[in-house]
Amino acid sequence: MSLFTKRDLSTRQLEKLQGVFITGTDTEIGKTTIACGLAWLLRRNGIRVGIMKPFATSSNMYSNRYKSYDTAALAKAADIEESDQILNPIFFPIPASPYMAAEILHKTVDLGIVTKKFNILKKKYDFTVVEGIGGVMVPITAKISLLDVIRRMNLATIIVSSPKLGSINHTVLTINACKVKKIPIIGVIFNQMPKHPNIVESMTPNYIEKLTGTKTISIIPFMDSCNFKKIGSYLGRTSVIKNVISNIKVKPELTFH
Repeated sequence: MSLFTKRDLSTRQLEKLQGVFITGTDTEIGKTTIACGLAWLLRRNGIRVGIMKPFATSSNMYSNRYKSYDTAALAKAADIEESDQILNPIFFPIPASPYMAAEILHKTVDLGIVTKKFNILKKKYDFTVVEGIGGVMVPITAKISLLDVIRRMNLATIIVSSPKLGSINHTVLTINACKVKKIPIIGVIFNQMPKHPNIVESMTPNYIEKLTGTKTISIIPFMDSCNFKKIGSYLGRTSVIKNVISNIKVKPELTFH
């Protein structure tokens, strides 16, 4: 018996999707690369795609235009020209959770501005790819986690994981947390599968799917030279992502070539 009841997104739920939240089992798991690949793929399929990095923290400012590298990469993949204030409304120049960074810097996290900017993007674009920060339980404020933000945005999620030792625990915890909050899960993407995986690495995706009933969307192999076009090409071959794309409603007034 699986740990959770299997509950795939219905066609009706897919038809209502206006975006997706890319989260992960940990920091540096590959969320940005996957989000960029998906944004590029959507754009390549004639969908006007918006991107958002609601929260970012770093010890370095990436550029004068974009404070976060992640935002810059996402904007490039989606080929959009929105201001950094819309795409990345919350940035703190210290590598920590937004809650901790805000306290250290004697700042506050304004969730209202995140909601306002997200609604602007949702109205303007056919579909919005939102990238999280760290994992789903990262504290945004003392009372709000990233999980609560996903719930407020009313988005389904894609979970980025890895096949390394410990991933079963991390991934099952993430899936369980999403299901407790009734956040729809499109599936799991396993990133950076070694070229020559050992037996545990090769079996991890299948075991997580058996334990949780949550679909494996794709297994992305380790790449010496990785870019969003390669990732997007992998994602574009999967039945799950094809199904998502086929159900996105393109606004007639925003159709582009």
